[in-house]
Amino acid sequence: MSQTLAIVALTVQEALRRKLVAAFMGVSVALVVLSAWGFDRLSHSRSLSSGEVGAAVPQALVLFMFMFSFVVALSASTIASPAISAEIESGVLQSVATRPLHRAQILLGKWLGLGGVLTAYAAAVCALEFVVVDVVSGYTPPDPAGAFGYLLAEGLVLLTVGMLLSTRLSALATGVVAVALFGAAWLAGVVGTLGADFHVPALRQVDSVARYILPTDGLWHGTIYALEPRTIVANAIGHLSPFYASGPPGWAYLVWCGVWVLAALTASLVAFQRREL
Repeated sequence: MSQTLAIVALTVQEALRRKLVAAFMGVSVALVVLSAWGFDRLSHSRSLSSGEVGAAVPQALVLFMFMFSFVVALSASTIASPAISAEIESGVLQSVATRPLHRAQILLGKWLGLGGVLTAYAAAVCALEFVVVDVVSGYTPPDPAGAFGYLLAEGLVLLTVGMLLSTRLSALATGVVAVALFGAAWLAGVVGTLGADFHVPALRQVDSVARYILPTDGLWHGTIYALEPRTIVANAIGHLSPFYASGPPGWAYLVWCGVWVLAALTASLVAFQRREL
């Protein structure tokens, strides 16, 4: 256990040393500042009634959080992509793996370390955005903790995908493929919305299947639901939009997401065990 914790600490130090977290945090702060200006203009617009502002602000928050979800996904794939492949290419893992240290400890330590970094980053971004929106417009999401939890789970899924790909692909290829998979999963969700709007069962099936293959979009809809006022959900306002969720993911789906992550980590370990250093 102590050896795994040592890998966790080294992984966190390496992530901070690369300044990737600082770079993504800088981008996020810039987006928060932009959102503060946008929410201020929206909430004090003279061309909108109070009811229209009350409906527009939550939808705008969902759109901004979608940008943050993309930044979190990009952060996860970026920090995970060099975790294994880059250290194999540099020869670092050759010296580490020769010590009395199992590869499972190395992989788990790296995943826990990067997961801790991602958790801190997502928590800071969500807290900052929710405080800014509350101060500027007076709107507080009905379930900010739930929104953070779903957004973090989405990032952890991408982190696990990146770790799995990093055992076989180069760092650059891993990052590109992971982000492409995230985009494809979101696009499948949009296709499913179109299928529901135009009553095309085949399109709806695409979304249903994709949410189980890569559960990022299903978790993203959990974030949407946590951000929506319950009046919007009750009246199905915006139900034809891909940025609307009629309800949170069920417990069965959340259990599946946990099983999915464990299965992906197991596959990563098997691939890492078979990789020549």
